[in-house]
Amino acid sequence: MLTQWQLSCIARVLIGGGVIAYPTESVYGIGCLFDQFNAIEKILDVKNRPASKGLILLVSDFSQVNSLICPLTARQLHQLNSCQKRATTWLLPRRQETSSLLSGNNDTLAVRLTQNPVARQICQKMNKAIVSTSCNITGKPELDRTTLVRNQMIKELDLVVGGSCGGQRNSRIIDLISNTVLRD
Repeated sequence: MLTQWQLSCIARVLIGGGVIAYPTESVYGIGCLFDQFNAIEKILDVKNRPASKGLILLVSDFSQVNSLICPLTARQLHQLNSCQKRATTWLLPRRQETSSLLSGNNDTLAVRLTQNPVARQICQKMNKAIVSTSCNITGKPELDRTTLVRNQMIKELDLVVGGSCGGQRNSRIIDLISNTVLRD
């Protein structure tokens, strides 16, 4: 668990438009606040990732993406908040004005209620969604330890947040509207 001092340092970096690395359910992620577009562009550049693919947003509560997604029914909200044994990324219908830097060429936005305690604390502290993509250069192995992140990516990052990855495989991806599992 992060201390209040650590959370304050992380908040300063994120509010200042910084890019951080942090543990997720499976590997280290790199991210920023969802509304820091220069930082998002930096992440895409660092990873050599096409903007057309879109990015995942991590939340500690789905209300943190209300301004980005179309209104959901009570049944859909219940489905999103149901206990998942494995990390699950939901494809949610996005509002038309949501930046394509987040959604890519998609009509949906990828959102995951994070189960990792460190990532969850960061989302709670910021009371905002944070961008999440694997901490690696596209096509290279994903990084799952703090030392690997520091050795391979430190020059591209403003802060590395220590902590344990959950050891899960990559999250399932489910389209909420069609209930189609796109990655299991």
